[in-house]
Amino acid sequence: MSRIVRFTAALSICAGTLTAQEPPRAPRPARTPVAPAPAPTPRTAPTPATAPTPSVWSMDGAFMDPMWRADIEREASRAARAGAEAARAGMDAARMSMNIDRDAIRADVRSSMAAIAPMVEMSALAAVDGVVNLTGLAGLSASRSRSYRTEAPEAWAQADPADSLYREARKALSSDAYRKAADMFNQIWRRYPNSAYTPDAYYWQAFALQRLGGDQNIAEALSTLDTQAQKFPKAATRGDAAALRARMQGVLARRGDQAMASTLMGRADSATRDGCPRANDDERIDALNAVTQMDADKAMPILKKVLARREACTQQLRRTAVWLVASRKQPEAAEILMNVAKSDPDKEVREQAVFWMANVPTDEATGMLIDLARRGDDLDLRKRAVYALSRSKQPRAATTLREIALDGSSPMELRGDAMQWYMSGAGRSADENMSFLKDMYGKSDEQQLKMRVLSQIASRRTEESRDFLVALATNQRESLDARRTAVSMLSSVGFSSVRYTTSAQGTPNVVSSNTGASAANIVAQLTTIYDKSPDLEIRRQVLSSLGSMRDNAGIDKLIDVARNEKNLELRKAAVSMLTRTKDPRALALLQEIIDR
Repeated sequence: MSRIVRFTAALSICAGTLTAQEPPRAPRPARTPVAPAPAPTPRTAPTPATAPTPSVWSMDGAFMDPMWRADIEREASRAARAGAEAARAGMDAARMSMNIDRDAIRADVRSSMAAIAPMVEMSALAAVDGVVNLTGLAGLSASRSRSYRTEAPEAWAQADPADSLYREARKALSSDAYRKAADMFNQIWRRYPNSAYTPDAYYWQAFALQRLGGDQNIAEALSTLDTQAQKFPKAATRGDAAALRARMQGVLARRGDQAMASTLMGRADSATRDGCPRANDDERIDALNAVTQMDADKAMPILKKVLARREACTQQLRRTAVWLVASRKQPEAAEILMNVAKSDPDKEVREQAVFWMANVPTDEATGMLIDLARRGDDLDLRKRAVYALSRSKQPRAATTLREIALDGSSPMELRGDAMQWYMSGAGRSADENMSFLKDMYGKSDEQQLKMRVLSQIASRRTEESRDFLVALATNQRESLDARRTAVSMLSSVGFSSVRYTTSAQGTPNVVSSNTGASAANIVAQLTTIYDKSPDLEIRRQVLSSLGSMRDNAGIDKLIDVARNEKNLELRKAAVSMLTRTKDPRALALLQEIIDR
């Protein structure tokens, strides 16, 4: 208790001692952190670089082209890595946002996360039976309507005479005992026609038969679904039944069933005609997909006709057609998608056409994306093209991203996104990346864009990046905001960080590490900035950064300032920082001031 009293008294005496030579006035408290001065002009948060949500059709993995499935899995892996990088950048930015422009940094983090969010969710596909179901993608409400249930709900009618039989059938289904499950679901609707479980028992029998495979089982499953449609048209699983039916019909058609192929072709062709039979939209979309899988050459003219429709009620048909065109990777796909991107009246259809164009591995497709990214009045579409280029494997795609980022005549948001996605690519040395970022900073006039570039530079955690921040902080030609930001970033991301995990034997293993600088090096660099800068605000920012360093690493410099600095305001700021620590050296200094 006596120590606390002495400490409190020391604060009061220090304040009096420091101000004895001047008229009394309220001391300016040194804030932790010191907020930056407002920018000369209002800042607008950057529009998130959002990749368009791909609209895809949910189907069993066996119904999806293996090469297309592999493409999606690779994209999922890339997105997962991008998500991890964005999350790490977000944590760094969150720390820095305490000292610098909160709105600009948070908007940049949101931009990073929003841009890859739809694709990050694709990483969940790896755990779903070899990409059995693509509905893990964000925002695919229409696609979800064409998936089908694969897990029967828990029993809900304990008093029902078929309750125990349903429980056993459900258990068999979940155990992959499909023959047993099919027989038991069959017994439910045959023995208990009035049971609450009967309407959906038809569907679950058909599902189990489909999983067994074989033409005979599939034919029986289709017949069972026909019976359900006749007797229970309002059954809860009727929508699932339509998707399951299309999946099985496609299988039979690809196995040579000409009658089934003709049926599917006719159903798909109905999607090209006028009229909006909403009740049949799902069926037409299912048929389009089945025909595309069955015979891409015959499907392409149908898809082109679907994409030529302009009724508002055909938007979902056109969105599905876009993905199907891209999935076939035929020579004419790029031209079709570019035409959609430029002329379709629906914004989402246009954006998805741009997104999927990156999956067409032709020079023509890349050239179209480059042209779209460089020109046009639709900024959102240009940003989608920039993101699509980041997914391309062609060298000129990366070159274009670099050129757009450095082009002072391009919109600020587009330049920021181009920089972001260019830096996310691989295959360049650290020196090349740093040279690009320096060039980018020098060619950026907007304060908000400068902040995004500085964030990228600081996150590199190299000696060269820290030297750049020091040089910037002491450059009088830079804006006050930029210099304060450099100081804050230097102390916020300068340290080495190592992440550990523990093995079963209790041994710590390094998972990842970022090379940073030692605390002594950071203090030395902050000291250089303090000593060279004539600006009170910059020096106050340095003191704030020194006070926020871990393990009281900056305390010696704070003590030196508190003792020897000629400027009263800075001495007050240093003392204020020292009083926030429990370091014995700080208490000793306070006692020294008291005893003067």
